[in-house]
Parts: sequence; structure tokens; C-alpha cells
Amino acid sequence: MAQSRRQKPKRDGKKSRATGSRNPQTQRARSPKSSLRPLLKLISDVAIGAEKSILATPHPEDPIVRFDVEILMCGANSVKAVRALLEKGFWEHAVGVVRQVFELLVNMEYLAKQESREDTTMLFARFGLLQMILARLRRMSYEEDKGRPIDDKLFAELERHLQNDFVDFRANTKNGSVKWVSSWCRKTTSQLADASTDPMRPHHYNILYRVWSEEAHAAPGALVANMFRDDEDGWVEQAVAENERRSRDAGAFAVIFFLALWTQLPHVDKSVTQIHGWLQELSTMGGGPELPTPPVV
Repeated sequence: MAQSRRQKPKRDGKKSRATGSRNPQTQRARSPKSSLRPLLKLISDVAIGAEKSILATPHPEDPIVRFDVEILMCGANSVKAVRALLEKGFWEHAVGVVRQVFELLVNMEYLAKQESREDTTMLFARFGLLQMILARLRRMSYEEDKGRPIDDKLFAELERHLQNDFVDFRANTKNGSVKWVSSWCRKTTSQLADASTDPMRPHHYNILYRVWSEEAHAAPGALVANMFRDDEDGWVEQAVAENERRSRDAGAFAVIFFLALWTQLPHVDKSVTQIHGWLQELSTMGGGPELPTPPVV
């Protein structure tokens, strides 16, 4: 007995840019990987260039040189993380990593302005050691609270270091309790941005920590728009376009901040011509993020 063949429904030739359920609350836009390909390649080129620069840097055994190398490597790893997130369309999650690069930049800009960069570098490193000791003590206290054994001798030794070696990082309190300053230079990220010689830094801070604050913290403001989406024609395309625009902004910020960071590290090998070329390439992709015009002073 012959089997009947069902005729396949004809397609209208248009490909939807969304996948998943027809429920407007659960549809998912496709990754903007293809449209972001030039930017993603640029981010990779910059990160690879930094790694090559690190390998070419002379005297890496020198502590001051090693400091610059580690700062650049930290920034390069953050840039690669931004790329990985943008490739999948997760620009909101990339914002937090872009902040890391920005904070490295404004800290290094401030450090470079000090009278002795070497002495200030050691101050920065000492504050890092303080943070390591505090983190270790907190971890050991957690283990003890969970009923797990800890090294009492090590715990006492770490507390002794806190009492004697980091007095200059103690904050004044009214009740006399021990409190530590929140940064090596006693300035917030906002204050460091204001102190930068680049007049755009305060605007960069405004975008990252105010305009995009909801995305970085998954606050209600970042979620409410999706709650009220309906099934009208065109909303998917609008969402895709918005995601691609924000992804470009986040990627451009990562490149701009990282290249500026690189120029603040005098002991790491670099090519100013190559850095300028990368910035020019970024400019041809749309001019970078949309930013307000800096005020006239």
C-alpha cells in the first residue's frame, strides 16, 4: 500500500532572526557574531599584540618591569573575556569586565602622575598584599565557622602582619575600630576619572557606572523592558539591532581603554604606530561608542 506524502509548507524566503519559542517572553535573538566579526577580530589582534609585547619586554625579572607586565596581562585577559561574551551576544555581562579595564586604566593614569613612579608602584603592590592577607583571613574564618580545621599558627602570623605592616592603610574611625581604606590612593574610581588628564574619562565613567549600572548589576531597570515585550511585528529586529549597537559600544570601550592602559606602562614593549593603527581601524567601524561632547573649560 502506497504511503501518502505530505506536502511541505512553502516558506516565504524570510529568515527569522530569533530562535526558540513563539512566546514573545521567551524568544531569543541570535548571536551578533557575524555582524561583529571585524570588531571581534580587532579585539583578538589587540590581545595577541599585547601578549607578543610581553614576551619581547626585556628584564622581566625586575620587579618594576614585572609590575607593568602583570598589569598589561590582566588587561589583555579582560579584553579576551569581553570578546568571548560579545561573540555570544552577552553585552550586559561584558560591561562588568569592561569596568575592570577602565579601573586599571584610571589607576595607572593616576600612578603615572606621582612624583616617583617606582615608590608609588611599591605602594600599589603593598596595598595588593594587604588585600591578599585580608582575603586569606576571611577565607580561614569561613572554614573555621564551617567546622573545618585551620592553621592557627598561620592565622596568628597573618594577623600580626596586619597589626604591624600596614598601619598607613588604616582608616580613622570614631569608635577606634580597625578599618581599612578602600583603595591604595584613598580615591574612588569616580575621583580617579576626574583626576585624569583625558577630559573624556568622567564621561566614560558616567556611561559605565550610571547609564550601564543596571546591566552590570542585573537591576530591575535592565529586566523590565523584556517583561513588557509583545508579539508585534518588528520587535525581534529592534532587539537584535539594539543588542548589536550595545555590543559594539562595549567592544569599542574595551579596545580604547586597553590601548590607553598600554601607553601608561613605560616598561612594557609597545609600538605607538601599531596602537594608532588599531585606533584608526576602530574608528572606521563607526567611530566608537556614542558619548556626550566634553564640556568647554
